Amino acid sequence: MTRKDKQDRRKKRRILYASAEPTCKYKNCEFTVSLYVQTKKIHFIRKKGVGMKNRRGFTLIELLVVIAIIALLMSILMPALARVRRQAKDVICQSNEKQWATIFTMFTGDHNGYFPKGWAYGAGETWFAALRPYYGEDRDEKSLRTAEKCCPEATKYGNDMPGSTFEAWGGPYNYAFIDGKPGDFGSYGSNSFIYNHAGKGDNWSDAHWRRDDVKNGGEIPMISDMSWVTAGPWWNHTPPEYEGAKQWSGAEGGNMGLVCIPRHNNAINMAFVDRSVRRVELKELWLLRWARTYDLAQARQNEPDWTTGTGWMVPLPDADFIRE
Repeated sequence: MTRKDKQDRRKKRRILYASAEPTCKYKNCEFTVSLYVQTKKIHFIRKKGVGMKNRRGFTLIELLVVIAIIALLMSILMPALARVRRQAKDVICQSNEKQWATIFTMFTGDHNGYFPKGWAYGAGETWFAALRPYYGEDRDEKSLRTAEKCCPEATKYGNDMPGSTFEAWGGPYNYAFIDGKPGDFGSYGSNSFIYNHAGKGDNWSDAHWRRDDVKNGGEIPMISDMSWVTAGPWWNHTPPEYEGAKQWSGAEGGNMGLVCIPRHNNAINMAFVDRSVRRVELKELWLLRWARTYDLAQARQNEPDWTTGTGWMVPLPDADFIRE
C-alpha cells in the first residue's frame, strides 16, 4: 500500500459531522437530527419533540359538553317516546275491547240476539259471569288472559273492590252481584242498560236495550274503560268531584263518574253495540245513547257544571252541547 492510499484511508476514518432537519410524518412533531458517522456506526439523537403523536384523554370541558348534548337529546326524545308508548297502549286497549265485543256477539248469537239478564237476576247473570263460558278461566289454555281482561293502563287492583282511573276493580274481594266468584278482576265495565232486563219492581225494562239488533247501535255503549264492573249513566248525573273518584266515595257524581275517568289522555275507549270501537272524549259521555229512555235533547240543552268539585274537567275538549 502506498503512502497516498494510507492517507486516504485515514481521511475516511475521520469523524464527519452532518446536520439534517427531515420532515416528520406525524402532526405536531418537529425535531432536528444530528448525524454522526464514525467508521460504521450511525447515531440518531433527538433534540426536541417526539417521533409519534401525543396521546391524551378528554378534558373536563369536553366531557361536560358531551353530557349536555346527551341530556338535550334525551329531553327531546323522552316526550316523543312516552307519547308513542301511550298510543301503543290505546291500540292494545281498543283491541281488547274488540275481543270483548266478539265475545258478546258469540253470546247473543246463542241466545236469539239477547244480552245477559244483568245483576238484578243474581250471580251468574252479569256480563262478566254470563260470558265466562266463552272466555274461560285463567288456568284454561283457551281462556282470556289477564292482558285482555284489563286495559294496559290499569292492570293492577287496589286495596278495595272499586277501581279508579289506573286501577282495576275486583281482585281478592268478592261481591255476589258480580259473580260470587272470588278473584275476578278487570278494568272494563258494561253499560247496565244493554241487559235483557224484563223488569224487577222498578220497571226498568223500558230503559233497557235487551237485544243487539237495535237501531243506532254505533251510538249505544256496550263495554268501555270503567272503574266498576257495570254502570248505568244518566244525562243529569254530575261530573266527578275529582279525577278518579271511586264507587261509593260520594264524589263520583252518580254512575257517570264510573265511566268518566281520564285513562287515555283525558278520554276512554269504548265498544258499541254495533261492535265498533273508538276513543270517546269525557264530555261526550253525556251525549251517548246509554238507554232507550235516555233523553239526548235534555242532555244537549243541560250541559253539566264542569266546575263541580276541583273543576278538573273545565279544560277538557268540549262536546256538542247547545249553548245559549
